[in-house]
Amino acid sequence: MICLIYICPLLERKGRERKDKEIRPYVLRPDCAFHGFSGMFDGVMMDSGGNQCALKTGSYSPCQMEMRGNKPYWSECPFNTEENRKYIEENSEKVRVFPREHRPAKAKKWDGISLKDWRDCIDKVHKE
Repeated sequence: MICLIYICPLLERKGRERKDKEIRPYVLRPDCAFHGFSGMFDGVMMDSGGNQCALKTGSYSPCQMEMRGNKPYWSECPFNTEENRKYIEENSEKVRVFPREHRPAKAKKWDGISLKDWRDCIDKVHKE
């Protein structure tokens, strides 16, 4: 399932409400927090604006599920391994994610959000 995200309701509830109120374009996000990002194992996940997988290291790699003709879905992903889940769990507060829909307008730099918050956001949107 692919969803439209404007701003994560979880982040607003945690007191991190956006300071800018300008209308932002909706972004399609599948049910996988790693889809469309690069660099997970570098400690920073940058929004690639495509179908890149942040869990693939060493080079660009499109989503393996999409390559097989399926929709991206974390629970069925071939990268959803015990080793990766352990790394994700241990580093979910350290890894910073920079989804373009959360970037404050006119900001020259920002700190992104934690992987934990980003995964919570994706999970919340897909459970509604």
